[in-house]
Amino acid sequence: MNNIIRNSLLSIIIITFITGCGKNAIDIASYPTKITNKVEIPEICMSQYKSAMPTVTVIDFTNNSTFGKADISNSNSQRDSSAIIGAGVGPRGFVAGGVSQTNTKSNSENRIVDAKLSESLISPVETLIINSGGAKLMSRSDMSKINAELKFQDSGLVDPESVVKFGKLSGAKYIVTGSIDNVEQKYRDNSVAAKAVHESTKDSDKNAVKITSLLLQIGATVTDGMIITSKMTVKILDVETGQVVLTKSLEKSVNIGKMKNPNYDQVVGAIKSAMIGALPELEADFADYFSVKGYITQIKSKGKEIIVQVNIGKDLKVVENQIFKVLNFDTLTDPINEKESCDISISNVKLRATQQITPTTTWVTIEDGDGTSLKVGQLVQKTHEKAGFGIPKF
Repeated sequence: MNNIIRNSLLSIIIITFITGCGKNAIDIASYPTKITNKVEIPEICMSQYKSAMPTVTVIDFTNNSTFGKADISNSNSQRDSSAIIGAGVGPRGFVAGGVSQTNTKSNSENRIVDAKLSESLISPVETLIINSGGAKLMSRSDMSKINAELKFQDSGLVDPESVVKFGKLSGAKYIVTGSIDNVEQKYRDNSVAAKAVHESTKDSDKNAVKITSLLLQIGATVTDGMIITSKMTVKILDVETGQVVLTKSLEKSVNIGKMKNPNYDQVVGAIKSAMIGALPELEADFADYFSVKGYITQIKSKGKEIIVQVNIGKDLKVVENQIFKVLNFDTLTDPINEKESCDISISNVKLRATQQITPTTTWVTIEDGDGTSLKVGQLVQKTHEKAGFGIPKF
């Protein structure tokens, strides 16, 4: 009976989800009352509104690893065999016949290769920023002009003074850079140990023991090999202040197969693969800094029900059920030096996009929190969260 009830509930949930009850439909005309309370924005926080779509640029990472440019020597040996027909003197006197002779010729070719590890990170990092949807990326051509003017080199994280200077020339609010910290090579061979376990258990009368030892052998076969581990640090700098606002360490390993002595190209390829494979860990952090921001343009009510219009829409990839968080601003005065700064906090109110979406605006409902606290002009930020109906576990 419990199974019947569980399956019935599950069927209802699936049917409900498929038939579209996850939609958030509203009739704007049915909300007659317009709320005009407007937020007061501290002067020191106005830059947060102006930087709703900040310009971001990616500067080459510093390569602190031992893998960079290398002088590779390729040696090729060619063996030529020929027969000399004639006469010779053997231990028993005069001998006629053929003598085989082998000549070896060696050719050595040197080539200087550049791993270009730093450059390999630029495009994937830029893609993450673009996918965040809330930032304008500076073109590489513009970057080259400014680099030439400031004479930046492959120095990665530049000093704060240069960052401020760069920001004034480029108009960028954030700079993304970092360092390739270390590369480790380690050959993993568990096959000997797994084989020893198998040998010691193959005569066991317990099938579970035999299966376990067999799985150990299979696991050793799959996981053994040359492991390349890349470690790097990614930083986001605020060009207005020259301060590092985010530092994150990333680490990723790649198995390139059972080769104890991989060549330079194979190692470099694995390093790049590991670094690029680690970058998705930055998605949530990039979302915090580069997500789409807008502000509330209208608030309407029907009794206690409230709907809100924000000034971002389809052009910035807003979809139905998209969740927005609401930001609060206040002036913060340092008690020691009395220096003022903008204090940002996240409201307990969450907004959910309805089907009423135009290219530049979206009407939203209150998903969580007290909607009566909202005011026209309040800043909102698009999140990567979407409202939906989770299927409960039974």
